[in-house]
Parts: sequence; C-alpha cells; structure tokens
Amino acid sequence: MSFLAAKYTGRGDVHVVDPSVDLRHIFDNIEPMKLSLEERRSKIDLTEVKEGYDNWWAKYNLWKNEKENAQDLKKELRAEQQGLLSALSLPNFVKKVGKEEKQMLKQSVHMDYLQSKGLMRIEKEADVVHLVGFPVLLQNYLEHHLLDMFSDATLISPSCFARAALLEAANVNFDLYMPFTDGSEKFPKSYLVGNSIFALLSPFVRSEFSEKNNWPITLQSIGMAYYAKKNKTNLSNARQRLKHTILFMARTDEEVESFIQDTSLKLAGLLDEGLLLELKLRTVKGKELKNYESQAITLEDKGLQLSRISRVDDYISRRLNIVSHSQEFVKMVYVDTDIDRVLARLIDGLVEGKPVARSIKGLISLD
Repeated sequence: MSFLAAKYTGRGDVHVVDPSVDLRHIFDNIEPMKLSLEERRSKIDLTEVKEGYDNWWAKYNLWKNEKENAQDLKKELRAEQQGLLSALSLPNFVKKVGKEEKQMLKQSVHMDYLQSKGLMRIEKEADVVHLVGFPVLLQNYLEHHLLDMFSDATLISPSCFARAALLEAANVNFDLYMPFTDGSEKFPKSYLVGNSIFALLSPFVRSEFSEKNNWPITLQSIGMAYYAKKNKTNLSNARQRLKHTILFMARTDEEVESFIQDTSLKLAGLLDEGLLLELKLRTVKGKELKNYESQAITLEDKGLQLSRISRVDDYISRRLNIVSHSQEFVKMVYVDTDIDRVLARLIDGLVEGKPVARSIKGLISLD
C-alpha cells in the first residue's frame, strides 16, 4: 500500500492520490470487520492491525496540528507507517454472501475447432489470440448489443495504463497484471491494464462532483483488457481479452441495489434467453470475493464466469478521494462482461450441436 499512501511513506514516486486516512470507522465498531475477515477466510490479526493504526493515527494528529516541530513529527509519523499500510490492506466489509459453491469448470473445445477451421491463430510468444471470419462478427454483435443495452450510460475511452496507486486503491495483486515502463529508473511504477475498473476510475481520482451532476452516474467502456501471462492461451484465459465494463456511481444504497437488480436481469436476458447459453446466476461465497467487493453476483456457463457484478460501496472512493458535492464518499458498482468468454461458450455450443439463437444464426458460417 506504499504507492497509495506515498504522501505518508516518503516513497520516491510522485503521490497520485490522497486516500482518506481516517479509518476509525473500521475500528470503532470492530465486529463487522471481524465477520468480514471470517467470511473471506482471512488470517489477518485485526487486533494487531488496530494497535498499529492507533499508534499511527496519534502521530498523524500530532503532525497535523503541530507547526513548530513539523519536520521531526513527520519523521516519527513515517516510522509508524506500517500501522497505516496494514489498515489500508484490509478488505471491504462484506455485505452479502452466497452459500452455493461454484460449478466444476467444463473444459472448452472452442480452440481445437477454430484452429482446425483456420479461424483462430495463437501468437505464442505474446500469448495473444487472433480471430478471423464469423467469430469476429459474433464479437462485433456482442459489443454493439451490450452498448445498446446500456445506452443510458456514458461511453468513455479511458487510458489503458494505470499507476500502481490505482491498483492498490482496489487492493489487487500486482502479479495479475502487466508492468509497463519506458526503461528509465525514475519511471513511476505503472501497469498496462486496458479496459478495467482501474481505467474507469482513473479520470475521477481526487474528484468532487458538483451539485449539477445528475445522479446516479453510469459509465461504460468497450475494449481489450490486459493481464499477466498464463499457462494456457485460449479465448477464456488469454492475457488480452475483449470486455464490456460499467462503472456505476451513486449516493444511496437504494440506487445501488436497484442498479444491481436491473443489470442482473438485463445480462441474464442476453446470455440466457438471447443467446441460449446454460446460464447460472450466483451470489459468490465470501472466500471468492475480491478485496474491493462487498458482494458479487456472477453469471456463469458450466463453471466459466462470463459476467461479474461487483458491489463496491464506498471502499474505493474513500481510497481515491471521490466525493459528492455534499462531501460524502460515492458508492460504486462495477460490472465486467467478458465478451471473449461468451464467444468461447457459443462456439462450444456449435461444436456440441446445440440450437443456435435466432439473433446470431445469420452471422455463423460452418463451412
């Protein structure tokens, strides 16, 4: 968390964000966080984290309010920095978890089929998949359908790159993503992330929305997401995959819950009734939650996650300092639909001889 809290740790990197370091809401009533850690099966020693943070917070208040010995107090504050970093490493509070385990993953056959037909080529050195022919038409159809389905959302094209501080704001593992540098020693630690929660968040770091903004605020983006190399390269696991993403920002829990319900119905309608996939909606168990999630609903086909609706609440907005005009941290939902994985399951269905949805029948050529 040293990139996120660079202002307080003395890192050489330019500090990108000023996270809210008042984390007393976590420790004043510690039971909800204890339960959250239990649900996640985390072994974090919360008592130790609280003690370290309390020490740091005391030093912080001295430094903030004392003008004469500011330099000495700042050194003392940095000496206690681990207390802040450990507190920032805590995950989100858990809002709701499911009881159902994820289905066993059914292996996909799309790669063998597409390669045999000359419709797919794998660039082995880069672990990247290239498609031609009707699979590209299916991708285009899914892109446009998703954009139209959420036409009330503002379409944006954010940066493909994110500073390390943004990844720490979401409390994710750096190893999952591709580091990026210009080769110089002073280049700030950055990652090539593509279409992702980090990219959608990047324009709003340290933002205060004005009174004139129409709430809730919904943004969408379409494009490639990038990951670190994996052992197997196919449409489901390639390091470069086409995705549709949504960032929803609201001021109330009611707006958040309404959006989650509406989005679940829309995506289920497309994937199940619209494309005839074997869809299963599931609220994930606590052990499956990402650190920034308080709840997550997945839409899966035979154990393969096609779409994920992540309830974030104000976890990230506190860390990136994103507030409404009334100075309240905004509540968020993030939606990630993996178009390439949807395509993989559609191809699996073709190979298995399953009925083809009327909406895409005209796009498919089996010659």
